[in-house]
Amino acid sequence: MNVGLFTSVYFNNIGNAFIDLGAEATIKKALPEGSGLVKISQCANFAASMGRFFMLKEKPAVNWVWTHTMQKFAHKLHDKSYNAIETLDVFSPVSMVDLDYLIIPGCVLTVPFFTIYGGLLEKKVSQGCKLVFLGVSGNFYTDYEVEFVSRFLEKLKPYAIITRDSIAFSHYNKYSKFVYNGIDNVFFANHLDIPRVKTEFDSYFVVNIEEPKNADKKAKLVEKLREENKNIIFTNHKPFPYTKVSKMVKEGRTIISDYPLDYLLIYRNADTVYSDRVHACIPTLSFGNKAVLLSDSPRRALFGNVGIKEITREPMKVNDLDLLQQKQVDFLTKILTA
Repeated sequence: MNVGLFTSVYFNNIGNAFIDLGAEATIKKALPEGSGLVKISQCANFAASMGRFFMLKEKPAVNWVWTHTMQKFAHKLHDKSYNAIETLDVFSPVSMVDLDYLIIPGCVLTVPFFTIYGGLLEKKVSQGCKLVFLGVSGNFYTDYEVEFVSRFLEKLKPYAIITRDSIAFSHYNKYSKFVYNGIDNVFFANHLDIPRVKTEFDSYFVVNIEEPKNADKKAKLVEKLREENKNIIFTNHKPFPYTKVSKMVKEGRTIISDYPLDYLLIYRNADTVYSDRVHACIPTLSFGNKAVLLSDSPRRALFGNVGIKEITREPMKVNDLDLLQQKQVDFLTKILTA
């Protein structure tokens, strides 16, 4: 049996890599003996469909307008903007490899994902490939998004859907025979071989606050931590293009990399992480450390399934994560051997 893992694109958000690494760790624990795991990238279809969009977006003036507009009106504008994206059928590893299952992790129950990959997935299903959505959710859960995604799920008839928040489960549990309201794949980051190491600091705190609307929060937090004589390390999950990388790496104690384990090493050894990105908080929590989510994004719902809805108020840890992980592995094992 050949099982494919449909991996994401990382240059525009390194958190996507954490999702894929966690999904891989989960799948390896669940795979029946003698099965093969094939990791296949989404890059070809993404590049073909999004190339012009990203070239335009990388222009400084356009990038500024896009970033600041999206912060205020994302739920209204983001998905509609994909009406301008052309879905292209291109040659890629996933199109040529014969698979029994294709496992798709992450924030994929969305307008962008099915706009870019919907046709490809229909083709894989017609070839006899079973689709498994693992640790998935939507973006905004607007009526537009839910209706768009529902139409595709009706056509694709996925073999299984494992959600990472209860909102996605409530909207999409009727579209598959096997459904499970589970946890985000990045909660499996502690199954990766990332050690605790001695650093130049007795302890340190990570600040990963990137949204322009949170600039004042970031400034006040940094001031407070410095008044308390805390060691601070800054990270950025979305630094590209390289003109931006070149500038940011020169700033004090700022970690930027195209290698996801650099970030996970930082979160593995941190005391507390303060972030407006869920995928800075989640790996930190998986390692047993504390995190605070400084965001009102719908993605904060991911923390409800591990019992810490209060993470937006104060530093939190996760209890009984190993039990939640095992339940998800057991469910995946069951459906891959059904």
